[in-house]
Amino acid sequence: MNKKKFLAMLLACVMMLALATGCGGKDAAAPADSAPADSGASSDASSDAGSDTASDSGPYKIALIQQHQTNAFQIAVTEAAEAKAAELGAELKILSADQDAATQISQIEQCVTEGYQAILFEPVDPDGLRDAAKNAADAGVVVINIISACTDWEGAGISAVSYGNNVKAGETEMQQVADLLGGKGNIAILTGPSADAGGLQRMEGYENILANYPDIVQVVSPADCAWDTAQAQATVESWLSAYDLDAIVCENDGMAVGAGNAAGANSGIVISGVDGTPDGFEAIKDGRITGTVSQNGGAMAANGIEAAVTLLSGGTLETNVLVTDNTWIDASNVADYE
Repeated sequence: MNKKKFLAMLLACVMMLALATGCGGKDAAAPADSAPADSGASSDASSDAGSDTASDSGPYKIALIQQHQTNAFQIAVTEAAEAKAAELGAELKILSADQDAATQISQIEQCVTEGYQAILFEPVDPDGLRDAAKNAADAGVVVINIISACTDWEGAGISAVSYGNNVKAGETEMQQVADLLGGKGNIAILTGPSADAGGLQRMEGYENILANYPDIVQVVSPADCAWDTAQAQATVESWLSAYDLDAIVCENDGMAVGAGNAAGANSGIVISGVDGTPDGFEAIKDGRITGTVSQNGGAMAANGIEAAVTLLSGGTLETNVLVTDNTWIDASNVADYE
């Protein structure tokens, strides 16, 4: 009897153990059943992130490489680019090549290496910068020229150019001077660096107009003052001791201000510039210079930034040649442009 009880108890224990084991196995399987659901949720989130890459990856990285940052025109370019980038939520890095082509090439290469998605630059040397621009474009970077353009810029893969019509600016300036002189007189010309494309184009504009006025005579060869106010002032001071000048025509406002400083306020000499900068406006108001042709460098920069963001966003441009207007500004209307 005791043996039967023992066997019955043993059998009951075995059955209870089997039941417990079965229940335990089912509980352990539950987390495994929930794993595919978790995995599916993770996959959905990853897919959503992938479909919104632009916003999730942060602001577009844009670099602006200026020829230099030494005058009011370039400062206006800097400030306008910063304002437009902030408005559009882009990250902007600004560099100066300090008028050196090798430096600008190195800066473009570095910006590509650092992952900048768009590079805007004013080429120090239109021919020499072409290959660097093409290499950046080939690497998938949106490349845009501002103020002036590389030689055969479209062939180099440059997406757009944002500049003024420098030939037209030169024509506008020289025509105003010719009108003020009554079609005759002695003039001198101050130029930017001899290889600068914008300066060469402005000189072309001067020559186009001068061809119509044989009585307007250049009494001295054009002087390269490298856009610099102090160089222009020193050059004009020496000219005034040697020549009787009726007009001094300058390829930018900085040099016009230097000429005006040398001649003095209300000198009777027609002094003109290009760019429409704050220091040019001030010199017009106090009588040191006669007028300037505004091309709105700030708009060139802002338009370039906006074009870059449009292209990076997958949009298209109505035109890839963005040209600002030329406007003659003198004492009669300077207050409207300050």
